Amino acid sequence: MAEASASSPTNSGKIALDHGKFFKYESIRIEWTKHFENHYFDEVHVVKGFFKTFHRTHKRFQFVVAKLFDETTHLVVRADDYRGIKEELERRTKKSLPEVSHVSGVKIMEDRKSFLDFESHREFSMSLKNENDKIRQRRKEEAKKHADIFRDSLKSKPCPRVLAFDVETYEHDKVTVLEVGYVMAQIDKPEEQEAFHYIIEENLHYSNKDYVPDNRERFKFGSSKRMSLVEAAEKFQQHIADVDFLVTHAGHNDEQYLAGCGISLEGRQIFDTQMLASALMTGGPQTYSLKRLLGDLAIEYEEDILHNAGNDAVYTLKAFLSLSKKI
Repeated sequence: MAEASASSPTNSGKIALDHGKFFKYESIRIEWTKHFENHYFDEVHVVKGFFKTFHRTHKRFQFVVAKLFDETTHLVVRADDYRGIKEELERRTKKSLPEVSHVSGVKIMEDRKSFLDFESHREFSMSLKNENDKIRQRRKEEAKKHADIFRDSLKSKPCPRVLAFDVETYEHDKVTVLEVGYVMAQIDKPEEQEAFHYIIEENLHYSNKDYVPDNRERFKFGSSKRMSLVEAAEKFQQHIADVDFLVTHAGHNDEQYLAGCGISLEGRQIFDTQMLASALMTGGPQTYSLKRLLGDLAIEYEEDILHNAGNDAVYTLKAFLSLSKKI
């Protein structure tokens, strides 16, 4: 496990974007403690003791303070450190531990954060929790406003023509666009949809594999076309002129990618299924992945063809149509 003598900010105080795998420390502690409570209750004290004394026994351990995609900030550990913690605890307990879900695409706020003891760690974590609660409340209010705007739009135009889109980028350089996918349909005639999938020719030598699969050749809802980014941007720009509004899932990044291609969405009404789900779904997470949203809406999908821009656009449209029935 990596260690450092003291915590220090990132170089020059700049916020860096890191697309590696990170694991929330609290998720590690909570999930493994619950695992023992459910399966090995007589030994749960070993796990609790391990985490309570972790800072004293790993005084030079490097945590990372990172802002996630939902704008909340957490203590996380890098993949190698996660693996080291897991192996050490498995040796102590002589039990296998379940894997914990990772996060990626985080903004590094501080890359070497250390604690003297459990109490100082808890105090810092509570300060993060208080700030995160405020952020979640703000996002909840924003999601409600988003749903209200959608509701008003449907009142003024009950059967709009929409375009759902997705952009796939290279996992190690998010400005490199690999695919553009979109689908157009009238909301009351979804079966008459037109789907498009463009593979960017000049970026064929880039392939995702470390954090997401390379599924660019697995478009299910039509035929893919290879073309330059300029040509794909021109075609997309022409088609968005023919619809009433646009749909995306967690699309704040996609809008930035399209802007980098010279496509301006300024003045266009864009609805985000992630925000709509936050306002309209009950009992689920505040921030939905596309996969989780499809599952909760009981929409059939093939998991192994996600992360193809065309497929994701079609699935986003399906989710949007289902959410529109909840308005």
